[in-house]
Amino acid sequence: MLCFAGPDVIQKEETAVKEMVELAEQAVEAAKFWKLDLDYSAESLEGLEWLAQKIYLSDRELSLPENILTGIANLYGAYLGEVLLRCGLSDLGFSWVKNEEGEIGIGREDFWMAPVTKVYKRITQGPEHSLMVFFECMFGLAIGAVDLNDPRLHIRSEEEVS
Repeated sequence: MLCFAGPDVIQKEETAVKEMVELAEQAVEAAKFWKLDLDYSAESLEGLEWLAQKIYLSDRELSLPENILTGIANLYGAYLGEVLLRCGLSDLGFSWVKNEEGEIGIGREDFWMAPVTKVYKRITQGPEHSLMVFFECMFGLAIGAVDLNDPRLHIRSEEEVS
């Protein structure tokens, strides 16, 4: 599924916000090992995409443990979410929130997205889950530049994706 349209009830929790901001800061520090300068700009996502590809290839070769993949997804998903917020989504009323299931994402009353899930899919399923495309699509949806009711747009169902 391209995006996760919002649950009816979204609850903002300050602990979720603090946790995700701290994880994003840790992602910036961890990326320095790879000589990546993650500066919360849209352009920095090219470096994140490069790193995600490295992790994806390592996972294919070594079958990384699930807890490692989940940790990486949390770390860099927090960074991806912070980029979305700092590049303008916070000005549109978006923030870190927990949905009814307890999953942390970026949302407001009418819309919710899951950057951590997207990073997990990118590092485990490959480049067809582009982080750059996710950024552009989510931003376009949030500002109304993409119409989900456009008959030319085909959003794959979960059955089609599986």
